[in-house]
Amino acid sequence: MQEDSNPTNRVMDVLSFLAAHPAETFTLVEIARQVGLSTGSAHRVLTAMAKARFLARDEKRKTYSLGVAAVAVGQAAIEKYRGVEVARREIARLAVELDVQCSASAVTAGELMVLVKEGAPKSHMALTRVGERRPLIPPVGLCHVAWAGEAAIAAYTGAVDSCLSEAMRRHLRDTFPLIRQRGYSISVTGPSAARALQAMTLPTGRAPDAAYWTKLHELIGMIMPDEVQLFDLTHAGAAGISHITAPVFSPDGTVSMQLVMIGMARSLGARELEHCAARLCATAALVTSEMHGRVPKA
Repeated sequence: MQEDSNPTNRVMDVLSFLAAHPAETFTLVEIARQVGLSTGSAHRVLTAMAKARFLARDEKRKTYSLGVAAVAVGQAAIEKYRGVEVARREIARLAVELDVQCSASAVTAGELMVLVKEGAPKSHMALTRVGERRPLIPPVGLCHVAWAGEAAIAAYTGAVDSCLSEAMRRHLRDTFPLIRQRGYSISVTGPSAARALQAMTLPTGRAPDAAYWTKLHELIGMIMPDEVQLFDLTHAGAAGISHITAPVFSPDGTVSMQLVMIGMARSLGARELEHCAARLCATAALVTSEMHGRVPKA
């Protein structure tokens, strides 16, 4: 088994995996398989982490879960990134109000990662576990890119340019000005996008390999333009809306997080969809305000 020889990376992979499954416990063999370690390496890492109380070990079941020391680290992170807790509070209210599932995600190391989620799962198309991640390439993270400038947009679309049709390239060029004008992104539920999004999801601790990218490029090439961004809300169709996203801005005017809403009823018309989008945008604006964020000029 090929594995990362850096022990620090091994510890981070274990923590990331368990953080994505906070209510579950796993055996040494299960953790080793999930994060790509040999059982010997996993044993050394887990033993050291349990000794430091970052992991809790159930001696009877011989399983591991997050330990009490991780609580202090998590609380310290919340104090530093107060906006995440504000986002959690506000999307929880919105999820109840509209009977949807909401999450907040941020970009880290070129990937979109779920930070918090609230509400009952409505779909498997969107990222639904805290810690889940997808590469920041079309059709993922549109709101993160829309306000990032032309160079960032070019890099974002260029990453998959070889597998895009000319119609999709034109659609993407028109997408970002529309998102900035509306203040949100909205996409329909489509089979090609669903397959691509499912294939994109990276298990915590796993890095994409050549086979992953080959399959992903193939699936992205099949996505229809409306599955990336819906221009006319009256054309949502019987399949309904996949998700709506809205940006949260930092004090320097860059996108800090995007709030995501999924699980809207398929029967919603244009007016109801506009209401959902408006409520999501209002929630994002409130989080931006509490973070002392600044909305950049369109």
